[in-house]
Amino acid sequence: MSTQDPHIASASATPFHKPKREKVPHSSTSPAEADIEHTNAGRMWIAVAMGAIVVIILLIFILQNTKQVAISFFAWDFELPLGVALLFAAIGGVLVMASVGGARIWQLRRAYRKTEPAPEPTTDPKD
Repeated sequence: MSTQDPHIASASATPFHKPKREKVPHSSTSPAEADIEHTNAGRMWIAVAMGAIVVIILLIFILQNTKQVAISFFAWDFELPLGVALLFAAIGGVLVMASVGGARIWQLRRAYRKTEPAPEPTTDPKD
């Protein structure tokens, strides 16, 4: 018997399957509210609202930092507003982070496929 939690996925374990959520009443909620299960659509709307707040904060930051700054990148020399220059730097950082994360995910998937057992050959019942 394994002492590992069955809900934790590892590279050598079977694919992770999320268990069904149990409706657990909270002490601070009424019985009618305890039966409400959170959905992916609800989580999506929360993410959209958070994204809108971040965009508004970024727009305020850019509009408040309009001083022109000189930017030198390799052979290019140009001027941009400070807020826009910092936004481009942040976007560049996100792209680098996403590419490194994507490469790691690809590497883990490839390693998982190599450790996965080969499918057994099926025999035709007509033979």
